[in-house]
Amino acid sequence: MTTSLRTALAGPSGPALRRGVLGSALVTIAGFGVGALPADGGPAVALGLPGYTYGHGAILALILCWIGVLLLVTSWLALGPRAVAGRLPVGDGAWATALWSVPLLPAVPLFSGDAWSYLAQGAMTGAGGDPYELGPDANPGPFTDEVSPDWRSTPTPYGPLHLLLMRIVAGLSGGHPTVGILLLRVVVLLGVAAMLLLIVAAARRLGVDAGPAVWMAGASPLTVIHLSGGLHNEVFPLVACLAAVVLTLDRRYAWAGVAVGLAVAFKATAVIVAPFLLWIALDRRRHSPDARPGGHPLTGAIKDMVISAITASIVFALATLASGTGLGWISAISVSDRVINYLSVPTAVAHVLGAVISSPGFADILAVSRDVGRLALALVLVVVWWLYRRDTRTAVRGVLVALIAFMVLNSLAWPWYYVWVTAFWMLARPGPRSTTAAVGVTLFLVTAIGPNGSTSLYSPVIVVASVLASVAAAAWWWRTTSDSRDGDVTAS
Repeated sequence: MTTSLRTALAGPSGPALRRGVLGSALVTIAGFGVGALPADGGPAVALGLPGYTYGHGAILALILCWIGVLLLVTSWLALGPRAVAGRLPVGDGAWATALWSVPLLPAVPLFSGDAWSYLAQGAMTGAGGDPYELGPDANPGPFTDEVSPDWRSTPTPYGPLHLLLMRIVAGLSGGHPTVGILLLRVVVLLGVAAMLLLIVAAARRLGVDAGPAVWMAGASPLTVIHLSGGLHNEVFPLVACLAAVVLTLDRRYAWAGVAVGLAVAFKATAVIVAPFLLWIALDRRRHSPDARPGGHPLTGAIKDMVISAITASIVFALATLASGTGLGWISAISVSDRVINYLSVPTAVAHVLGAVISSPGFADILAVSRDVGRLALALVLVVVWWLYRRDTRTAVRGVLVALIAFMVLNSLAWPWYYVWVTAFWMLARPGPRSTTAAVGVTLFLVTAIGPNGSTSLYSPVIVVASVLASVAAAAWWWRTTSDSRDGDVTAS
């Protein structure tokens, strides 16, 4: 970091940084009452305060949690106008990410119980079970006891490298799930740090101001709450994809392939980014100082990507062999379809149609709407890949558009999926209107999930409140950034 902590706290960012620390601390404390608690009740019960986890105690914890979230959101927003105006040092954004994430170290999993499932999958792999065929209940023990009953019989849709990492974490925990959560949080925070470093590296190579990029991706409440707090494995394939982009920008294609192989071995979402590397390689060929007159840049770029694809395949195969789990995760991806919420457009459409059409039933409507969504997504991804081929800048914007299309049209969407979008947002140089919309959407996504991981989207009151908060935040943002709009560093 180029800015010391003392300098950051003493400068214009100081009040927002301190307010965010308070918000993060409140979320941690509140989580002991209303987070994704362990089976024994967690720290509150251990301290002789079981009443904090139910009844009036839980209501108090819920209030504290949302006050903490509000402080985090307003702190992030307070830094934003200076960021898009080019006046936020990279160090300030990095310190915001660190200061708001570190207080979450002792927290229970927040806004999701997925981390308990991760550890159970790792323990099951270590015991010789196949998480792609069976759920955690096939391996009874302390890790399985922490998994929600809704997911104990569900196989995992994640790649072999995910299982290998969780196997290591579960093994190092000594069979203690709470220790496993602490270890996993340390690993996730290291992943967030790597994400920031790679975003800065990519921004500098693309000629983009890294300050707003770090603000949007690192200090965002989506990152702090759902990665640092929720411990989602999105950070690992995202880091690998960012590394692939940076390495491709540096013309290190074999190493870029290594990064792609690692990313896909974590989660299949990574395949969305990989095709756009061809256009970056092609642009690099066109502007290479040692390009031969009369040469064919496209032929050279294809050769570069063949090298990348070969190394990606080798790395993926090695990761699969190391995990000892095989390729069952490819067919297990479909287990995600069991999740139903309004954040997925095909699912939202099915709900609307189901409310006005009595026959066929909701399940049949949902199946059709999701099939239509998959078809539309496949078509959109191909079209976007082809249209955004002109140069490096266009290709990075294509990555962003493709990721947004995936979030909108996929059968399943969660708020933490959008961290992929925030990571590429400023690198793609969106205009001020797009960033205003992104601010509003961020506010909606932050309120879409409750602190214990339950969806809030089936409560009309919460949905209305979320929409109003999003609109208010977007309106505030538009007014506040009006002075810098003409020279907005993120404008196209």
